[in-house]
Amino acid sequence: MKRILLIIVAVLSFSLGYAQTEKANYKTVISDFQTNYNNGDFESVYNMFNANFQKTLTLEKTKTFFKTNINAEALGNIKAVELKEIIRTGHNYKVTFQNGVGEAFFLLDNNNKISGLQMYSSK
Repeated sequence: MKRILLIIVAVLSFSLGYAQTEKANYKTVISDFQTNYNNGDFESVYNMFNANFQKTLTLEKTKTFFKTNINAEALGNIKAVELKEIIRTGHNYKVTFQNGVGEAFFLLDNNNKISGLQMYSSK
Protein backbone atom coordinates (compact mmCIF):
# COMPACT_ATOMS: atom_id res chain seq x y z
CA MET A 1 0.00 0.00 0.00
CA LYS A 2 2.84 2.40 0.86
CA ARG A 3 4.47 1.61 -2.47
CA ILE A 4 1.30 2.52 -4.43
CA LEU A 5 0.92 5.75 -2.48
CA LEU A 6 4.57 6.60 -3.13
CA ILE A 7 4.12 6.00 -6.87
CA ILE A 8 1.01 8.22 -6.97
CA VAL A 9 2.82 11.02 -5.13
CA ALA A 10 5.82 10.71 -7.45
CA VAL A 11 3.66 10.87 -10.60
CA LEU A 12 1.72 13.89 -9.32
CA SER A 13 4.91 15.69 -8.34
CA PHE A 14 6.44 15.03 -11.75
CA SER A 15 3.39 16.27 -13.66
CA LEU A 16 3.00 19.38 -11.52
CA GLY A 17 6.68 20.17 -11.94
CA TYR A 18 6.25 20.34 -15.71
CA ALA A 19 3.15 22.51 -15.84
CA GLN A 20 3.06 24.65 -18.94
CA THR A 21 3.33 28.37 -18.44
CA GLU A 22 2.27 30.94 -21.00
CA LYS A 23 5.22 32.91 -22.31
CA ALA A 24 5.06 36.67 -21.71
CA ASN A 25 5.43 37.53 -25.41
CA TYR A 26 2.42 35.34 -26.27
CA LYS A 27 0.39 36.90 -23.48
CA THR A 28 1.08 40.38 -24.90
CA VAL A 29 0.28 39.40 -28.49
CA ILE A 30 -2.92 37.59 -27.47
CA SER A 31 -4.05 40.63 -25.49
CA ASP A 32 -3.44 42.90 -28.51
CA PHE A 33 -5.19 40.38 -30.77
CA GLN A 34 -8.21 40.33 -28.44
CA THR A 35 -8.41 44.14 -28.42
CA ASN A 36 -8.19 44.36 -32.22
CA TYR A 37 -10.70 41.53 -32.69
CA ASN A 38 -13.18 43.07 -30.23
CA ASN A 39 -12.88 46.42 -32.00
CA GLY A 40 -13.63 44.70 -35.33
CA ASP A 41 -10.28 46.03 -36.53
CA PHE A 42 -9.19 43.13 -38.72
CA GLU A 43 -6.70 45.34 -40.54
CA SER A 44 -4.81 45.73 -37.25
CA VAL A 45 -5.01 41.96 -36.78
CA TYR A 46 -3.53 41.59 -40.27
CA ASN A 47 -0.75 44.02 -39.31
CA MET A 48 0.15 41.68 -36.44
CA PHE A 49 1.14 39.01 -39.01
CA ASN A 50 4.72 38.67 -40.21
CA ALA A 51 5.46 39.40 -43.88
CA ASN A 52 5.46 35.73 -44.86
CA PHE A 53 2.07 35.06 -43.27
CA GLN A 54 0.66 38.23 -44.88
CA LYS A 55 1.49 36.71 -48.27
CA THR A 56 -0.58 33.65 -47.38
CA LEU A 57 -3.44 35.45 -45.64
CA THR A 58 -3.86 38.76 -47.46
CA LEU A 59 -5.84 41.62 -45.89
CA GLU A 60 -8.96 40.70 -47.86
CA LYS A 61 -8.63 37.02 -46.93
CA THR A 62 -8.13 38.01 -43.28
CA LYS A 63 -11.33 40.07 -43.27
CA THR A 64 -13.24 37.27 -45.01
CA PHE A 65 -11.83 34.68 -42.60
CA PHE A 66 -13.10 36.50 -39.51
CA LYS A 67 -16.43 37.55 -41.01
CA THR A 68 -17.29 34.26 -42.74
CA ASN A 69 -15.25 31.38 -41.30
CA ILE A 70 -15.22 32.54 -37.70
CA ASN A 71 -18.51 34.44 -37.98
CA ALA A 72 -17.22 37.16 -35.68
CA GLU A 73 -20.44 39.14 -35.74
CA ALA A 74 -22.54 36.23 -34.46
CA LEU A 75 -19.97 35.11 -31.88
CA GLY A 76 -19.51 38.59 -30.46
CA ASN A 77 -16.51 39.85 -28.56
CA ILE A 78 -13.86 37.66 -27.01
CA LYS A 79 -14.55 37.57 -23.27
CA ALA A 80 -11.69 35.31 -22.15
CA VAL A 81 -8.63 33.56 -23.53
CA GLU A 82 -7.14 30.66 -21.57
CA LEU A 83 -3.97 28.73 -22.37
CA LYS A 84 -4.75 25.07 -23.02
CA GLU A 85 -1.35 23.77 -24.04
CA ILE A 86 1.96 24.60 -25.62
CA ILE A 87 2.72 22.64 -28.76
CA ARG A 88 6.39 22.94 -29.62
CA THR A 89 6.73 26.72 -29.45
CA GLY A 90 3.14 27.61 -30.39
CA HIS A 91 0.36 28.24 -27.89
CA ASN A 92 -3.12 26.72 -28.09
CA TYR A 93 -5.92 28.66 -26.36
CA LYS A 94 -9.54 28.17 -25.39
CA VAL A 95 -11.38 31.28 -26.56
CA THR A 96 -14.65 32.25 -24.93
CA PHE A 97 -16.81 34.59 -26.97
CA GLN A 98 -20.02 36.31 -25.90
CA ASN A 99 -22.02 33.70 -27.86
CA GLY A 100 -19.82 30.65 -28.12
CA VAL A 101 -16.51 28.95 -27.50
CA GLY A 102 -13.62 28.16 -29.79
CA GLU A 103 -9.94 27.42 -29.99
CA ALA A 104 -7.03 29.38 -31.39
CA PHE A 105 -3.46 28.31 -32.07
CA PHE A 106 -0.83 31.04 -32.37
CA LEU A 107 2.74 30.73 -33.56
CA LEU A 108 5.02 33.74 -33.18
CA ASP A 109 8.28 34.48 -34.94
CA ASN A 110 11.40 35.96 -33.31
CA ASN A 111 9.96 39.47 -33.69
CA ASN A 112 6.71 38.51 -31.91
CA LYS A 113 4.76 38.73 -35.14
CA ILE A 114 2.13 36.07 -35.83
CA SER A 115 3.64 33.55 -38.24
CA GLY A 116 0.81 31.03 -37.92
CA LEU A 117 -2.81 31.18 -36.79
CA GLN A 118 -5.52 28.57 -36.69
CA MET A 119 -8.86 29.49 -35.19
CA TYR A 120 -12.03 27.45 -34.80
CA SER A 121 -15.38 28.31 -33.35
CA SER A 122 -17.68 25.62 -32.04
CA LYS A 123 -20.85 27.59 -32.68
